[in-house]
Amino acid sequence: MNDPRFRCSCVLGGALLLAAPLLGACHPDGQGDPDDTPSSNILTLDPAVGGLDTTLGVRFAASWSAFDFEGSQIDFGEGITVDELLVLDAWNIDADITIAADAALGARDVVVESGGYTRTLEDGFTVIQESFSISPDVGMLGETVEVEFTGRNTAWEGGVTWPSFGDGVNIMDFTVITDQLALATLSVAGDTYAGPRDVLMETGAEVVVLYDGFQVDRAGLAASWDPMVIEQGETVAFEVEARGTNFVDGDTELIVMDGGEESNDYAIDRLEVEDATHLYGEITMSNAARTGFRDVLISTSAEGVVIPDAFEVVDGPLDLSEVAVSIAFNITRGIDNSSCQVAESVYALVWFYIPLDPPCGGGGGMGSGPQPYDVNGVFPYPEGGGGGGDDCPTPQSVPAGDYVWLESDFNTVTLDRVEDTTSGMVYYYGFDLTAADYGAGYWYDLHPQGEEGGLPEYLVEDVQPTVPSDWQLTSPQLCQDYTHNRAEDFTYTWTPAQTYPDAIFATGIPGTLEATGTGGFAGCIPWDDGEHTYLGSELSQLVANPAEPYFYSYIEGPDFGLPDSIYQSNPTESFIYLSAYMVLE
Repeated sequence: MNDPRFRCSCVLGGALLLAAPLLGACHPDGQGDPDDTPSSNILTLDPAVGGLDTTLGVRFAASWSAFDFEGSQIDFGEGITVDELLVLDAWNIDADITIAADAALGARDVVVESGGYTRTLEDGFTVIQESFSISPDVGMLGETVEVEFTGRNTAWEGGVTWPSFGDGVNIMDFTVITDQLALATLSVAGDTYAGPRDVLMETGAEVVVLYDGFQVDRAGLAASWDPMVIEQGETVAFEVEARGTNFVDGDTELIVMDGGEESNDYAIDRLEVEDATHLYGEITMSNAARTGFRDVLISTSAEGVVIPDAFEVVDGPLDLSEVAVSIAFNITRGIDNSSCQVAESVYALVWFYIPLDPPCGGGGGMGSGPQPYDVNGVFPYPEGGGGGGDDCPTPQSVPAGDYVWLESDFNTVTLDRVEDTTSGMVYYYGFDLTAADYGAGYWYDLHPQGEEGGLPEYLVEDVQPTVPSDWQLTSPQLCQDYTHNRAEDFTYTWTPAQTYPDAIFATGIPGTLEATGTGGFAGCIPWDDGEHTYLGSELSQLVANPAEPYFYSYIEGPDFGLPDSIYQSNPTESFIYLSAYMVLE
């Protein structure tokens, strides 16, 4: 064998190893001399960075036969100790190192001595200030794990900082408690690779790595779900059979997941644990549930198991006897502060839908407000702004043709069909309407065009009222930074008056309450005589600030329902609303 490319062959462990081309000459003991061809011999260190006050494992890898099993030494410089060194073979050395809490920051040289030769990695290792640890640092295949992150010299921020465990370990929930403490719920896929993996903590452009920080155990949790298919609106019995779990009655929770987050369109009606690996119960899917596959997460204390694609939600049958309707026909106006001009929009909408089953939310009212009639008051806004924050699915809408008409002796208002491509919702809206389309003091019939596979054509008479008269504010002129002394009475007038008993006129001046620093308003439902006064003693309870007073008249119609529908208490109302601007001083 005279080819110089194969002149440096060595035997290790009974195997013939052929050196790569141009790796240098060989010693009689089989080791190559890096000084012969220095440009082609590569020595690497991984990882090449570590945080203060941490212990980590590193590996040196050479592209030539470089290391002796006896007498090898490594020096990282002051502040870093080598706790253990293991020569794996002539090409690889593993070492455990500890970085002192007061080690110098920045890059440093690393010196490797082996086989009578000294090799230096210039700026081969960098000490950084930040580091972190996690507990627990192991999870089984198919398991969900709650992990605590403890940082050193970190600056974690909620909404900015985010961890990563690599493919197959998903972050289901992550919360930053302080700049050096965070919690996460992990889901380990049942088919991901076992073994150690790096954990990254990213805060903006800064990334801190915990090398081999999390171990995926070859042991696995697994579970199966029955049934495989559930219809929208259906209530079914389910069973779960698992392996390696520890279900406990009263301490086990079942959550349906959709796209990595808890689904908002189901209810667990019953959940019973039979033993550590078996449970059963009943689940109801909302009649507006999104179709598609769902994962199921079952957790007991800090342990859990995920069943991927546990079941599929499919379309349920459309039942026209369960269709409700929402109608609006209103005028909204605003006085421009600079020009004093009044801008207006006329809003007409009809929406046919199937109310959520099971119900969701419920919202909340505005709390204690002005009481009829002509009794002033200063009222706080309720906590949470009146509810409405529930995470609920969008109810299923029902088509009723290309058009819906609101018809009266005064006019017919045409509402065009609109389809929301994001939610799939269908509703009917009146475009380019003006005050001339709003027949004050009339009752409107509801007339859908009808559609095969949706609602048929029919006429529901006298369901949508309008306010008795179109009114306007006459004084003061609330624009151009109109300013009012809070200690003085504030009188306003409007015309025409005398719209009772068919409609109600309500007004308010919102602001911040002096006593609490929270939101509130001075409000009243005045007698409909065209004039009313807020007292200085009432306005003084609001903080001196700009305010947007409002005035509106509204009328309520009767409860009604579509023919053959079980929902016969759909409310209707209509209003003319005006907002303005003033400064309280």
